[in-house]
This record gives sequence, C-alpha cells and structure tokens, in this order.
Amino acid sequence: MRKILYVEDDLINALVMQKLLKSEFEVIHSPDGETCMEILEKENFGLILMDINLGKGKMNGVETMHEIKAHPKTKDIRVIAVTSYALPEDRDRFLREGFDAYIPKPVDREALLKTIHQYLA
Repeated sequence: MRKILYVEDDLINALVMQKLLKSEFEVIHSPDGETCMEILEKENFGLILMDINLGKGKMNGVETMHEIKAHPKTKDIRVIAVTSYALPEDRDRFLREGFDAYIPKPVDREALLKTIHQYLA
C-alpha cells in the first residue's frame, strides 16, 4: 500500500483524511512541520498533503513545503496544499509558492483521489 504523509495540526481532520483514503493508501499523520521533517528523515513517501495553518508549530505549511523542496532527499516529493484558505486567489498564491497542487477544505473525496492519483502516476 502506498504511503501518504498528511501534515495537519487538527487531529479530527487527520482522522477524517485517514478514513477517506484508507481503502487505497496508508496515511501517516504529522501534527506539525518539525515532526514532518523528522518523519521524512526516516521514511519515504510518494506524496505529502500539507495543511497551511499548522497552529502552534514553528513552521507553517508553506515554510514546511519550502524546507521539503530544499532537501536533496525530499525535493522530488509532490506536496499538495490542503487548506481552508479557499478563495480563488489563495489557490494561485499557493501554486506560486511551489505547491504541486491545491485542494480546498472541506475536502471533496473524489477530487482528492483524482488529484492524488494524478500526482502518484
């Protein structure tokens, strides 16, 4: 089963995502950017789903994505923004920042799966 890392500070959102994807993917949860980087040192993932507002962590989702893209080991992992910033200009802003794709919350399961399959193909 392919592994996806979901970086999300809200435990309920993380559990919902795991439930949405469990039939096709193993979803590993990271509560913040710092933990995300620690997990990436030890494990390999085909894809990362990244919340933008990571609460109490030192890094937000954009900063964490930049850190991922800056490391030789992780620079090629696709990172998809999954966020409640849902205005049309937010999508453009996150894509300009360097995210591979953007999915607004609340997440539509079919759109999510379509995007994941597109980037894992």
